[in-house]
Amino acid sequence: MKYDNFKPEQLSLDRKNPRFGLEVAQSEAEALAILLEKANLKELWDSIAERGYEPYEPLVATEEDGELVVLEGNRRLAAVKFLLDPDLAPNEIARRKIPQLAADKLATCESVPVIVVENREKASGYIGFKHVNGPTRWSSLAKAKFGVDFYESLGDALSPQRKMQSLTKQLGDSRGLIIRLLVAYKIVLQAIELGMFDKLMVQSDEIEFSHLYTLINNPDSRAFIGFSKAPLSESLIINNPVPESHFGQLQELLSYLYGSKSVIKAQGTDRPRLQRVLASQEGLRELRTTGNLEAAETVAGIVSEDWLNNLAKIAAMVQKSASDITVIVDDLPPDDKLQADTLLKRIDRQLKQIRSTFSEE
Repeated sequence: MKYDNFKPEQLSLDRKNPRFGLEVAQSEAEALAILLEKANLKELWDSIAERGYEPYEPLVATEEDGELVVLEGNRRLAAVKFLLDPDLAPNEIARRKIPQLAADKLATCESVPVIVVENREKASGYIGFKHVNGPTRWSSLAKAKFGVDFYESLGDALSPQRKMQSLTKQLGDSRGLIIRLLVAYKIVLQAIELGMFDKLMVQSDEIEFSHLYTLINNPDSRAFIGFSKAPLSESLIINNPVPESHFGQLQELLSYLYGSKSVIKAQGTDRPRLQRVLASQEGLRELRTTGNLEAAETVAGIVSEDWLNNLAKIAAMVQKSASDITVIVDDLPPDDKLQADTLLKRIDRQLKQIRSTFSEE
């Protein structure tokens, strides 16, 4: 693909950069400040100081409002802009972090290769795949922002389903995951507009976004904020998806996920616990009263679906063991055979206990 060389000052940063997450850059200076804070420019500066600016991967840009806006390569562009003009830093402390390069290395930054495309859509597929599943991955919040922007850029000419098909092809990810990311992003924007993060005294751009988009995969958690228990669909990728009747529940849910009263200390264990509590009125009452997730889960009791899932896993493990024993039985030492016999008797006793419980019903 043909490219041309441009001086960095001829190029503008993308103020809609998904890397900004929930932050909005109103100017080039604000965009530079956000990248300086969040984009680990030091890594690039160290590389340029060692080898010079490496031109093997051109930036991708398009013309918008008379400016040449870089759609892909904003971090690299910001890095060279600061190296060429440290006074672009927002304050003296930040300026001191910018290294002074040897003249020959700095000279490699004076022009950079750029591929100019017709519009954002022409570059979206490459950019999305690179940062979602490729070598330079964005945070989940940045992925969600990119996905929403791309989905909405397709307009009303295509059906929601066709737009989602296009997005999944561009990003190389599953429909279910992408819908969860996009719906969760819309929920976060709605919560910001309603001032919910302010009430929690939480910076919305610093939240652990995965807490929310993982939680709404659960039917009872969706129902808690006014959604149907049916699987998420494209119909929820809208502004203000949570109904007004459930604003209180949304605020409550966010308080469990974020802020000083968050009950999520370890997502792998605490998120499933919270899901079980949200499905139980008794568990919710306990959580609201005590703020203790473990106690609330105990009150909520055992969810039959979880019990059945555990039983299914056990059945699969027993089936595999029954298959494997034909292969290894002749090689088992006598002590291992005795231990296996003891375990089988224990399993048999526990299975009889489960069966007897059913027969009592």
